[in-house]
Amino acid sequence: MRWRCIASVLALQYLVTTSAVQASNLPADRERYSDAVVAIDRGQWTEYRALRPALDSYPLAMYLDYFELSRKPSAVRPGDARLFLQRSAGTPLPNRFLAIYLQRAGQEQRWDDFLAVMPTEPNSIELKCYFLRAQLAAGDPLVAWEGAERLWVHGESRPKACDPLFAAWQKAGQLQDEVVWARLLKAFDARQRSLMTYVARKGSDDLQPWSERLLQAYVNPDQMKSRLAPSDNPRAADIVAHGTAYFARYRPEAALAQWQYFQARMAFSAEQQALAERELALRSLFARSAANLDWVEAALARLNDDLLVEVRMRWALEEQDWQALAANLQKLSSEGKAQPAWRYWRAVLFERSGDRALAEALFRELAAERDYYGFLAADRLALPYQFNPQVVSLTAERMAPLRELPVVRRIEELYHHDKENLAHSEWYQVLQMTTAEEQVELAALAADLGWHRMAIDAANRAQAWDALDLRFPLPYRDTFARMASQRGVETTELMAIARRESAFYAGARSPVGARGLMQVMPATGREVAASLGTPHSDGALFDVEHNVLLGSAYYRQLLDRYDGNRVLALAAYNAGPHRVTRWLNPQDETVPVDVWIETIPFRETRNYVQAVLAYNVVFQYQLGTAGSLLTERERQRAY
Repeated sequence: MRWRCIASVLALQYLVTTSAVQASNLPADRERYSDAVVAIDRGQWTEYRALRPALDSYPLAMYLDYFELSRKPSAVRPGDARLFLQRSAGTPLPNRFLAIYLQRAGQEQRWDDFLAVMPTEPNSIELKCYFLRAQLAAGDPLVAWEGAERLWVHGESRPKACDPLFAAWQKAGQLQDEVVWARLLKAFDARQRSLMTYVARKGSDDLQPWSERLLQAYVNPDQMKSRLAPSDNPRAADIVAHGTAYFARYRPEAALAQWQYFQARMAFSAEQQALAERELALRSLFARSAANLDWVEAALARLNDDLLVEVRMRWALEEQDWQALAANLQKLSSEGKAQPAWRYWRAVLFERSGDRALAEALFRELAAERDYYGFLAADRLALPYQFNPQVVSLTAERMAPLRELPVVRRIEELYHHDKENLAHSEWYQVLQMTTAEEQVELAALAADLGWHRMAIDAANRAQAWDALDLRFPLPYRDTFARMASQRGVETTELMAIARRESAFYAGARSPVGARGLMQVMPATGREVAASLGTPHSDGALFDVEHNVLLGSAYYRQLLDRYDGNRVLALAAYNAGPHRVTRWLNPQDETVPVDVWIETIPFRETRNYVQAVLAYNVVFQYQLGTAGSLLTERERQRAY
């Protein structure tokens, strides 16, 4: 393979010289690099400049240049900035450096420097405003005013860097009532009352009464009928449509009655009607509003929204209303009907109606696939699971040049210096620049190097779904087996949880603070460690042994709480035991296990339970053991 996608940038990067020379110098270069980083951090520029020349051939040389330039962006000349951007192309560093350089140039109002390095509009809102201010300073107000209007019309406050741009735009008389009204509606939808009050003051005297009515609709959406007379003014229609969508969040029945009152007396555009009716339908479905159900059914037929139809079908499933399920399946788009979930439930409907031949044909088709629904379908027909594995292997001759790619050498060195997040950024960047065939090769290389999360990411991006060795590797196998034995759980269950939680990345940290391989929350970690009498610190959650110790113990606690039921334990692992207890039905309203999983209210938890159960089966296959998606007790339990 010629690696066409990245060949053009390799010539611009800091190229790796012969591996023999590098191998002999590598220990010294690594130490020298660490010393250079310390010198930069301490501002010891004389020491740094003495170290830097000897590191030209070191894979992370560009990182040193990035650190140096980023420490003093005010002193970087545009030509030097452009040179660095050119030389570091194909890595994560250009975007990182640009953000620092442009922000400083904007803060210091060095507009010529800004445009010399960034002649086109950047992505970040703050930098967009600096860019437009630079255009204004360069004598191009048309570009500045167009951009100012585009950025100003938003439902939330904008960065302080935008204030001078907006002030100049307004002083030039560019702010019209239509623009004020557009932002008022966005602030209304974003529930930003203080911003609405601020924006309303920008309108003319003619707009003021309508702004006040919109504010009244925000404060008292239930009183629109008494406070807003039906009118053919499009602003009145805006107030009703947006007010209805807002009111539906809290009282869908009253909101629908009010909407129908205005519908009979006013004309609404297609966009206004879609806004109000989609929110009315969604909130009525979430509230399980029986009073609105007939209207909702009719609305679903005309809204052409698969998300709404799926919410309705899960409500029907929860109530075992098979007739409603069948009727709403027909409202799905062709793409929606092709989803495994709804193919499975269509087969169930045929089975319940007595059409066993058609049901079996659909189940058999699903059973040929390797996923949660495929395994469910195989169980219904007592068929063996189909795994359809595809082995991806690279010859030593092909592996060698891949190992020498600059990006691979950089990642190896970043790992050596414990900069795993930077290593993952490098990997993400190269996956944006390569073909699916190249991504498969990269996945095989990553697997060979033990970069399991990177192998998974590359294989998934290439849609190499059957490359099981790449997508479901077996790292930390001894650790999982030992902890599983101690807790009396299956090794593959712990591996399946870790695969879903972190893709086997020990340094993973979620937006809510969960950490490590099994994504243990710090508070949970402290509680479990105390119950085990194990020394603990929050930082230790990134240690593989400690993380799996606590994660496996917590999973065991959940299994004990739910009488060994993995379905409930997994749902609790993801969403918390208090929610699972709330989701369980009373004794006289129980449902089968497949229905309960399908109707878990949180999409994330629903997908999580399905994925971990299916992953467990795949890992059993990978380890050469037989298993089933669900145990007999899990199938027989009433939920």
